[in-house]
Amino acid sequence: MNTDELFPLYIIISVVVFLFFMFFLFIQLYLKAKKENIGGCCSTDEKSTPKFKGNDDHLS
Repeated sequence: MNTDELFPLYIIISVVVFLFFMFFLFIQLYLKAKKENIGGCCSTDEKSTPKFKGNDDHLS
């Protein structure tokens, strides 16, 4: 088999790999957006609480 016979196979494999990574990235971004409720219709009722309380006494 010379390279002329394998060239269409390289193109097909490249396209399949590219589509697989695009699908994988889409799923990752979709799950992240769903977790953070970006672009959603419903607002979350959770109020964000700070992880630490700021103490400004040391600044003055």
